[in-house]
Amino acid sequence: MKAQTPLVTVLMPVYNAEEFLIPAIDGILNQTYANFEFILINDGSTDRSEKIINSYSDPRIKYYSQNNVGVAKTLNNGIPLASGKYIWRHDADDICLPDKLEKQVAFLEQNKEYCLCATQVAFMTESGNVSWKFRQPKNAYFQDNKYVEVKREHFNPFSPITHATVLIKTEDLKNVNGYRTEFKTAEDVDLWLRLLHNHKAAVLNDCNYFVRLSKASATQKYGWKNKFYKDLAFQYFNQRAEGKKDDLQNGGSIVEPAAPDNVIPTRRPGREFRSDLLNFNYALHINAKDWAAVKEIILLSLKDGWKIKSTWRAILFPLLGEKTVQTGVKLKSLFR
Repeated sequence: MKAQTPLVTVLMPVYNAEEFLIPAIDGILNQTYANFEFILINDGSTDRSEKIINSYSDPRIKYYSQNNVGVAKTLNNGIPLASGKYIWRHDADDICLPDKLEKQVAFLEQNKEYCLCATQVAFMTESGNVSWKFRQPKNAYFQDNKYVEVKREHFNPFSPITHATVLIKTEDLKNVNGYRTEFKTAEDVDLWLRLLHNHKAAVLNDCNYFVRLSKASATQKYGWKNKFYKDLAFQYFNQRAEGKKDDLQNGGSIVEPAAPDNVIPTRRPGREFRSDLLNFNYALHINAKDWAAVKEIILLSLKDGWKIKSTWRAILFPLLGEKTVQTGVKLKSLFR
């Protein structure tokens, strides 16, 4: 009998992901929707990633290895290998629930006018504790609808489409020539904006994918460059919206500006407020009840900012809880 052609190609770039690779692979192989091929591309890993991949015997797995070229180029290398009608790119350090693919396939098969659909995500700590309060897009984005059609104005301040949740029509991805590797980051935002000119995209009101926060993430690695490339993607969208080709389509290149002076601030022992730790990560780790990580964040924040009140407030208020803090504020106002 002729082998069944998979409807979906799952594409996973892998680079030094040994610590989290097993739960990521298992999450895909345990999907309730089983008609897929699973392409793993080892992007020049120097750890045990290859050994872990080769330990699996599932016939749906197809393994490729290459020299390190980065995520966007790896994904572009994987697109021609895909035989599925749809492609789902999955990160090598994240986790998904078993019904994720089944729900997305059903949506695209029933709503053929859409070229892609994404889902809501919840963030989890590096140790795997899920913070259900911290989601993207936020619950208010959906207004109790089963899904939302994505518009340009929804990309403010963040993209409503989380890259690793996207199930996309392979043909449409090929027609726009995949990812533009000139973008060192925000290559996914550029892709969604290029597709939105002629296609429809949706985000399903299902939280079934967990994004692991890691120090090796693009946000941590590129810092200020994220805003530059994201703004550039919007600039190119506006050029195309006027019926023109954007600068890259016209053969131009991207020239990065000089790094801002405040990227590496002058160190002031004991007086540095660690906003990178206390503004978002701290509250998320508390909500996820990852107390070992909470302790580490507190110690690092105090080491750099123990002399300033803002550090102590940022540490104590989330631990006390909103109701306790509000009660304290009311009591304080009574004695003024």
